[in-house]
Amino acid sequence: MKLYDIFVILKLLCISLCKACKPAEYKIDKECCPMCAAGTHVSKHCDRELGTNCIPCIGSTYTNVPNGLSSCFTCTVCDEGHGLKVKKKCESVSDAVCEPLPRYYCIDVNNGSCRKAREHSTCLPGQYINQTGTASKDTVCSDCPAETYSDGSFTHCKLHTM
Repeated sequence: MKLYDIFVILKLLCISLCKACKPAEYKIDKECCPMCAAGTHVSKHCDRELGTNCIPCIGSTYTNVPNGLSSCFTCTVCDEGHGLKVKKKCESVSDAVCEPLPRYYCIDVNNGSCRKAREHSTCLPGQYINQTGTASKDTVCSDCPAETYSDGSFTHCKLHTM
């Protein structure tokens, strides 16, 4: 037997044993099953006679892509204790999106959603607000030059008056 013949036999063996599933399928127990749609998950895998049985995600759960999952993902909670509020609520086909509370800025972003926020810095007396804080950046304070003052809440320093 030639090396080429062995290669052909191995390739044919792999094709019969290494069956790849189509893009809209998932593999379970050597079967390629149709995926469930986003917003649903598998309640019963397919077999040679029946297709995949899918059921909707309920409660605070979701799936955002076609899948072969046996359960849905748990929705993210926008925790006020982490300086967050809901920007977009969780639905069966998408997770919640969080954003910082007013006077907070995001310090941890994941997939377009803020995971943790911190309160904006406050300027001290003798400093002014050089840049106002935003949802993505902290407040920037700068020292007042000589002969000027600020109580920490001004956006520019004022001259001392006699």
